[in-house]
Amino acid sequence: PMVSATTGPAQAPVWPRPQLPPPPSSLLRPPLHQPPPHQYGCSLPLSEPPEWAEVALSVYELNGARALNAVTETVGLGGAYHVGIEVYWLEWSFGWSWRGTGVHVVPVGKSSIGTFKERISLGKTPLPPHEVFGVLAGLRREWTGQDYHYLRQNCGHFCVELARRLHVPREIPGWVTSLAETGDWLSQLFGGSPADPFTEEDYSAHSLLDLLREDPDVARSELEWQWAQEHTFERAREAAQLDFQTKMMHGILMDTSLFNQWAPHSYSLMTGL
Repeated sequence: PMVSATTGPAQAPVWPRPQLPPPPSSLLRPPLHQPPPHQYGCSLPLSEPPEWAEVALSVYELNGARALNAVTETVGLGGAYHVGIEVYWLEWSFGWSWRGTGVHVVPVGKSSIGTFKERISLGKTPLPPHEVFGVLAGLRREWTGQDYHYLRQNCGHFCVELARRLHVPREIPGWVTSLAETGDWLSQLFGGSPADPFTEEDYSAHSLLDLLREDPDVARSELEWQWAQEHTFERAREAAQLDFQTKMMHGILMDTSLFNQWAPHSYSLMTGL
């Protein structure tokens, strides 16, 4: 047979690809569900703490310590201060007590130990109120009043530990505890070690129930602890509800789980003993 000169080399035949059956539904990964955007805005992330989750350090100048602080601050040793941690509308600190916990609560900026000096923001805590009280409950058991030491375990050391457990983004300034740490170093250097006036046996000899019955200070501390929880949870519900209404008025969708995360409708009060 005749072959045309313009005919190129013979090409390999192209076979159609076989059509495979679809895999069984049990092997298919379900598609990620993206909620439809709100017609007036977008949904807020659940992990973003609200504005009222800010934590701050309250600094007080101790009564009668102004002259001392003028000297120690000049040489970079800080000063004789009382400090407390502000979180969720209340201020928490640590001090000496005859029995029971040394952790106590006061309204923000209202400590009677000294004159209010300044407020230092430490950023927001990612913990909602009920988790913060879980942290405080542990600290109330760990930091007893008789463990207080004006150089080695004072209100400054307590605030550093509480801020650490609240996971705030900023640290407490070093000058808050620098004077106490310097004094402790000098005390050890010269062989001095102020003795604690009370022993652990004074506390362990009584049951917790006996303490509540016999010691009005312990009973008052527990009543304050219960009040602090009720007060904070109520304020949190009001603040979360206001945030929810404000965002909706501005056309921003808020998941109801955000409201429940920061201000649960139900909670159980925990004991601090």
